[in-house]
Amino acid sequence: MDDLLEVEFQMKAGMDILKELEELYLSDPETEESEARKLAVLIKGYLQSMKSNIREIIRYIDDTTLEKSNEEKKDKQESASTISKEVQEFVNLTITEHMGKAYSEWKLNQDKEAVSEIDKKYQELLETLSSEQEEVITEYCNAIFSSGAETEEFFYRLGLKDGLNLKNTVKLVLEMIS
Repeated sequence: MDDLLEVEFQMKAGMDILKELEELYLSDPETEESEARKLAVLIKGYLQSMKSNIREIIRYIDDTTLEKSNEEKKDKQESASTISKEVQEFVNLTITEHMGKAYSEWKLNQDKEAVSEIDKKYQELLETLSSEQEEVITEYCNAIFSSGAETEEFFYRLGLKDGLNLKNTVKLVLEMIS
C-alpha cells in the first residue's frame, strides 16, 4: 500500500515537471509545435491516466480492507452474542436475584412511617368497600405493580445490554490502539 502511495506521489511530481515543460514550450512560439512539447503532453496525459488507475486501486484496497475488517468484527460479535439456553437461564436467574436483593436493600432504607401511613389509609378504604369493589381495586393495584416490575426489568436488562456493548466497544478500540 505504501508503495502505491509512493508511486502516486512520484507520478504527481512527474506531472508537475511536465506541466512546467509544457508551459515553457508554450511561451516560446518557435517550439510550440516541437516534438518535445508533443512528447511532454503525451507523457503528462499518460501519467494522469496511471494516477487515476492507481487511485482506483487504492480505493478498492481500502474498501476491501474495511469490508474484511467489518466482517471480522461482525463475526466476533455474532459469536459473542450467541448464548446457549442454559447460560441465558442462568443470567435471568442472576438478574432476578440481584434485582430482589437490591430492592430489599432499598426498601430497608425507605421511610417506613410514610409507607405505613399510606398502607393504613388503603386498609381503611378497603373496609368501606364491598368485597367485589375490594377485589377490583386489589386486581387493579396488582396489575399496576406487575406492569411496573416488567418495565423495571426491561430497562434493567437494556442497561445491562448497553453496558456489555459499551465494554465490547471499548475493548475493540483498545485493541485497535495497541
